[in-house]
Amino acid sequence: MNKFLISIIIIAVTFLLLVSLLLNASFYFYTDEIRSLTSQCNDRDGEVKLEIHNNLSGSYSFECKLNNN
Repeated sequence: MNKFLISIIIIAVTFLLLVSLLLNASFYFYTDEIRSLTSQCNDRDGEVKLEIHNNLSGSYSFECKLNNN
């Protein structure tokens, strides 16, 4: 193989690793945020209403309906 092809392969693999790392990091923070919101709602004896619109983009709707006693 020539040096140009090897360089392209190294760049492509590095790019794919970076994209994978960024997606995993965003998914971690996305789930951590939902876990925190849910926990806070449950601590207030609320009812969690969570609708996930798109897992890849991290879009969701969250509502905490507090029980009025």
